[in-house]
Amino acid sequence: MLDEAEEAALLARARNGDREAFWQLAAPSMDAIFALASRMVKRREDAEDVVQETFLRALGALAEFRAQSRFHTWLHRIAVNQALMKLRKRRSDVFSVDAPRIEAEESAPVELVDWSESVLDALLRREANQALEAALAELPIDQRTVVTLRDLNGLSNEEAAAALEIPIGAVKWRLEQARATLRNRVRDYFREQRARSERGKQARGARDRGRNDG
Repeated sequence: MLDEAEEAALLARARNGDREAFWQLAAPSMDAIFALASRMVKRREDAEDVVQETFLRALGALAEFRAQSRFHTWLHRIAVNQALMKLRKRRSDVFSVDAPRIEAEESAPVELVDWSESVLDALLRREANQALEAALAELPIDQRTVVTLRDLNGLSNEEAAAALEIPIGAVKWRLEQARATLRNRVRDYFREQRARSERGKQARGARDRGRNDG
């Protein structure tokens, strides 16, 4: 990732029409933007469209970028908007990540999750990656977006709040909800895996006993 001085210098050049400087600014964020788009819109072709539209819009709106956040954060904001627009074209009932959540004020406090020591790292291994993606895909759009920004794309709470244009408190609440849901679903996944393994052992033991008896 570029440091702030490098980013400022490239931004000045890009605003003066230097396309190479713009792509140097944008390149470090491409994988993260594609990951965000993929998890929001789910279809690869739509995610590719979101990425293309994000960078084209960023290029056309450089004059509007006031550098009050990092360029990486601004790109995430544009990508979220483009992904939501893509989803709204599919159906009319998409919940906006900008809409206020009444539950944030009314619900009981959720249990805080020590995510750094959770099973997320284990799930990122190849054999369990599909389980993580399935659990993420089932989250509400607002929670899925926040957990992608924070835990998968590495944005801070402040950067995620800037990208979504919501209060930091809303980011934290949605993140806690998402992590708690993922933790429970992941626990179920591993419980099923253990049960399946035990059933396999029992079946093999029964076959071995049958051969010995024969």
